[in-house]
Amino acid sequence: MTPNTFRSDDRAVSIAVTHVLTIGITTILIAGLLVGASGLLESEKQGATRDELRTIGNRMASEMSSAYYSAGEGSNDEVVVRVSHPEYVAGNNYKVEIANHGDCSAPAVPDGPNSQCLVLSTPTGNNEVVIPLDPEIELSGSLPEVNGGSFYIVVDSGGLTLQNDRPSLAPLPEVRR
Repeated sequence: MTPNTFRSDDRAVSIAVTHVLTIGITTILIAGLLVGASGLLESEKQGATRDELRTIGNRMASEMSSAYYSAGEGSNDEVVVRVSHPEYVAGNNYKVEIANHGDCSAPAVPDGPNSQCLVLSTPTGNNEVVIPLDPEIELSGSLPEVNGGSFYIVVDSGGLTLQNDRPSLAPLPEVRR
């Protein structure tokens, strides 16, 4: 037996190289699939968030119109409606604000002196939905933003506004018999 024949035997190297290449290629393919799937998941989440915000916004616009028209014209009565919507949309909280005149930048909202809209947005800022409001609704001078979930629609002689907290109501008149 010569020592040279044992050293020149490299048949087992091809099996080890094959295993290393197979594991390397599989790792690269799985990493590529995970990166692609996470991008797809994020875009689907944004689409679902916008769709849900649009649905909630349309409900809110309808509730605002109902509250405004139930107050009646020229009435000194105050109408307070508590509305309840989901607090979170696709895992994110959201805020609601009323914008009027030139602040409504959406194709669905006409540009004009009476254009007003409802803007729903998430804190990340990449999901914003603009819903047109009835141009006949008179808005209050102060238009605060409210958090999604439960809030109050208040209609009084100053117009329509939104409030996070329950507004103080005037006491009922005393009735004497």
